[in-house]
Amino acid sequence: MGRVEGVFKRLGKEHKKAFIVYIPFGFPNLNISKKILKVLDSSGVNAIELGIPFSDPLADGPIIQGASNVALKAGVSVRRLFTTLEGIKHTIKTPLIILTYFNPVYNFGVERFLKKCKDSGVAGVMVVDLPLEEAHRYVRTAKRFDIDTIFFITPTTKRRRAKEILKISKGFVYYVSVTGTTGPKEILLKPLLKHLREIKKEAKVAVCVGFGIHTKKQAQAICQESDGFIVGSALVQHIEKHYKEKHFLKKLPLFIKKFYV
Repeated sequence: MGRVEGVFKRLGKEHKKAFIVYIPFGFPNLNISKKILKVLDSSGVNAIELGIPFSDPLADGPIIQGASNVALKAGVSVRRLFTTLEGIKHTIKTPLIILTYFNPVYNFGVERFLKKCKDSGVAGVMVVDLPLEEAHRYVRTAKRFDIDTIFFITPTTKRRRAKEILKISKGFVYYVSVTGTTGPKEILLKPLLKHLREIKKEAKVAVCVGFGIHTKKQAQAICQESDGFIVGSALVQHIEKHYKEKHFLKKLPLFIKKFYV
């Protein structure tokens, strides 16, 4: 059992839902990024998604795009990501999940990338633009290194395809709540919850919802039919607004706790 799957098994026994957060690696700078990671680790979240900044992030809205550009200009790279994680892996207890596009993985070398994930203590990887049909070799390699492979289902995913994604995903399936890019949004809950109910009937893996979630009320509603939720842009926006303040790191857990369900 992978470490991500283990989280959901434990939460299921406790009748709790997963709270996952996303931050881009290296934002607002490398030093503060490492400190934020350590704060998140001790704040009670169930997993941390660490984004690899990429120059052409098709799924990301302006908030995360802007943060990624800041990190790229500061010289963040895949190599620096792994060097950083290897240095702190023994102090981070919360499962780390890398979120990336396929281009950085391909350029680094798929097998080399996944081995580095293993060596750096990474529990899972989600590749935004890796289609199901081209993922089988990647999935086999990830399994060899005990890395969970997390795939996406969207509101427009056909039922037959969703079934295949549910079979191939390990750890959990990331359900995209809205069509379009990331960023705080008003989510139409009725059709979302209906679709989640249909997916959960087929799922033998946990299903978590992301994109657009920026209030506790949204998270509570979504958790009626899902196994957890993901907050990304709202957290990145908070960091961008407050990271220069004197007690930013001490106050960050207070922002995180606003989302607990």
